Amino acid sequence: MTLTLRGSRGLPVRIFIGFMLGISCGLLFQDFSLAIKPLGDAFINAIKMLIVPIIFFSVAGGIANMGDVQQLKRVGGKTLLVYVGMTLIAGIIGLVVASIIQPGKGLDVQMSAPVEAVPSGLDIGQFLLQMIPSNPVAAMASGNVIQLIVFTILVGVAMVMLGERVARLRTLFDEGAAVSFRILDMVMATSPIGIFALMAYAVANYGIDIFGQIGKFILADYAALLIIWIVVSILLVLFTRISYPRLIRKMVPIWLMTLSTTSSNATLPVTMKVTHRDLGVPEWLCSFMLPLGATINLMGAAAYLSVLVVFAADFYDLTLSLSQMVNVIFIGTILSMAAPGIPGGGIVMGTLILQLMNLPFELVGLIAGIYRIVDMGHTTLNVSGDVVGALLVAKSENLLSTEKVASPTTTPATPAVSVD
Repeated sequence: MTLTLRGSRGLPVRIFIGFMLGISCGLLFQDFSLAIKPLGDAFINAIKMLIVPIIFFSVAGGIANMGDVQQLKRVGGKTLLVYVGMTLIAGIIGLVVASIIQPGKGLDVQMSAPVEAVPSGLDIGQFLLQMIPSNPVAAMASGNVIQLIVFTILVGVAMVMLGERVARLRTLFDEGAAVSFRILDMVMATSPIGIFALMAYAVANYGIDIFGQIGKFILADYAALLIIWIVVSILLVLFTRISYPRLIRKMVPIWLMTLSTTSSNATLPVTMKVTHRDLGVPEWLCSFMLPLGATINLMGAAAYLSVLVVFAADFYDLTLSLSQMVNVIFIGTILSMAAPGIPGGGIVMGTLILQLMNLPFELVGLIAGIYRIVDMGHTTLNVSGDVVGALLVAKSENLLSTEKVASPTTTPATPAVSVD
C-alpha cells in the first residue's frame, strides 16, 4: 500500500495523522493539550475568514454561469426538494432509532440547572423576515450566512437575467472565487497542525468519563446518524452508480474537518473543493448548492431533535402518540432549516422543540454538557448530506463527471511513502 504524504495529494493523510495524534495527545498529556487550544482557534479563524468571500463570489458567480433562467428554476426546485426530503428522512430515522433504544429509560443522573433563556415559540414569519438583509454589508461584517446567501442569490439571478451586459462583472466574480480558493489552499496547508490542536483540546477537556453518564443518549444519537448516512449513501450509489469505496475515501478529508471544527460553515470551503475537484460536480452547482445546504439542510440536527424528544419522554416515563411523533418530525424539520436564525444553536433548538411538544426542558441542561461530543456527528452528517444532495442534483441534470469518482487514482508525481 502506498500513501502520499507530500503535496496537496498527501494532505488528507497528514490531516488524518494530525487527527489521531490529537486524540492520543489529549488522553496522555492533558495540560499540554489544553494549552495548545490557541493553535486550533487560529486555524478556525483562518477558515472563517474565507467564508464570506467564498460564498459571495462563488454563489453569485456560480448562478451567473448557469446562463439560463429556466435551468436556474429547475436546479433550484430540485435543490429544495432534495434537501427537504433528506431532512424529513433524517427526522423519521432518528425517531425510530430512539424509540428502539429508549435512551432515557432507567436514567438516574443529577439534573443540571434548567436553561434560563427559553424561547417563547416557533415564529416562522420572524425567521423568514430575518433571512432578508436590511444591509448586505452589515450581514457580511457580522457573518450572517443565511442573509449573505439570500443577497448573493439575488445578485447571481440578476446577472443571469442581464446576460452579456455584465460579462465583465461575471469574470470579476470568477476571479474573486479563484483568489479565495488559492488563499484556502494556503490555509489548508496548516490544517494538520490546527486539527491536531483542536482534537487534543477536545479530548483533554471532555475526557472519556462523560460517555458513562448519559452514554445511552450518545449511542442513540450516533446510531441514528450512522443509519441515516447508510440509507442516503446507498440511495446515492444506486442513482448515480458512483463507486462507494472511492466516495468514502474522498469524503474523509471533509469528515475530519467536521469532527474537528463542528461547524458546517467552517468546513464549507473544503466541502466545495472536494465536491468539485474529486467528486465531479460542476463548480457552479457546488457554488450554488453547498452554501445553501450548509444553512437549510441539517440532517444531523433533525435526527438529534427527534432523539432528544424521545429521550425526554422516556426520562419522564411519558408515551408519545402517533400524532405527537408526526409533530416531532414536522417541527424538527422546520427547526433544523431555521437553525441559522436561532441564537445558541442546538441547545436552544432542543429547548424549543421540547417546549413546543409540551415536554419538560430541564434535560437540555444535561445535554449541554456533552453537546460538542454529539455535535461532531451532527455536523458530519449535515455536511455529508450537502454533498449527497449536490451529487443527486448533478446526476439528475446529467452534469456529474463520474470518471472522477470511478476511475483509478492517478499516480502522483510527488514522492510517496510506502507503508507495509
